[in-house]
Amino acid sequence: MYSGSNPSAIRSQKWIRDSLLQLLEEKSYKTISIKEITERSDLARQTFYQLFDSKEEIIQYHLDNLFREYLIEIQNLEVATTEELARLYFIFFHNNESFIHHLIQNDLIHILNQKFYDYLNEIGTVLQLSQTDTEYSLAFISSGLVGILVYWFKQNKAMPIDQLALLVSDILKPKMVGEML
Repeated sequence: MYSGSNPSAIRSQKWIRDSLLQLLEEKSYKTISIKEITERSDLARQTFYQLFDSKEEIIQYHLDNLFREYLIEIQNLEVATTEELARLYFIFFHNNESFIHHLIQNDLIHILNQKFYDYLNEIGTVLQLSQTDTEYSLAFISSGLVGILVYWFKQNKAMPIDQLALLVSDILKPKMVGEML
């Protein structure tokens, strides 16, 4: 995936992303071709392959942009409690509802899970969290939060965000084994 600073390339990446997102409103991910994306974005196939290797990289590019926005919102928090972080997480993805629905409908949640895992390291750095968290705990937290997000969406977001944030905070608090049973 292109990661330079050429304004024309960056603009083309956005057009390609926007084209894929528009096409996802009309049809399934698997049936969308690179040709359709480039036609919709009014760019040549060669331009696509200079910027992306695959359709999946477009999804990753979009998620990178979303997570950069999320990191900025985290930095703006006055108090970064687990409950506040969870609340912000669910509000953020609620505001990107259409995209999350497309990921769920097209069995692409694994991309969200991987990107969230990748960004947890950055979030931890921003919040100055202890480095004692291992890759296993990051995998557990990212998979758990993405799993709750997907379940929440599949339940038509029946639980209010504040209640959901409190639930996540309670889940992540250390407990004795007997308390969990």
